[in-house]
Amino acid sequence: MESGAQPTATIATSTSTEGSLKYGSLVLWDATFVFSIVSFPIMASNEGFDAVHEFSYILAACVISTVYTLLQNIRQIYYISTGNSLFEACTSSAIDFFGDQIVAYLLISSASAAAPTISSLKEYEDSVGGNHSASSKSAASTGMAFVAFFPLALSAMLSGYKLSTKTYI
Repeated sequence: MESGAQPTATIATSTSTEGSLKYGSLVLWDATFVFSIVSFPIMASNEGFDAVHEFSYILAACVISTVYTLLQNIRQIYYISTGNSLFEACTSSAIDFFGDQIVAYLLISSASAAAPTISSLKEYEDSVGGNHSASSKSAASTGMAFVAFFPLALSAMLSGYKLSTKTYI
């Protein structure tokens, strides 16, 4: 074996890791964006959602998630296309990490808070003999918020990896 072969393999691995981190974050933010943007109009179309605090919390969390991931997607696409970052690399990684953590917490806590309320709403609809329109919409919105949590949680882990290894992408 030549001694020059080892550094070449290390450089290739490092380059592929950087590419995976760049595009991995983008794909995860895209997925979160899609699930969040589906969730909040469903909840907003639910009559009387604002009377139930848990449903308002879902709506607020999904709006925040949608705006956050949209801005992250724009920033990441700008970085991939131009090679220039809008912020310092360390600052971008810190924003990614803390933003992902906070928004993921909002999504999972709002979905967890709304789940028991949906059950109570369904029981009430059963007792009055009404249709399950409100509980079905609420369940769909809550489910989308819950599903949006998972890619953002993975993105938070990627962001933590970037911070811990000082791989500022």
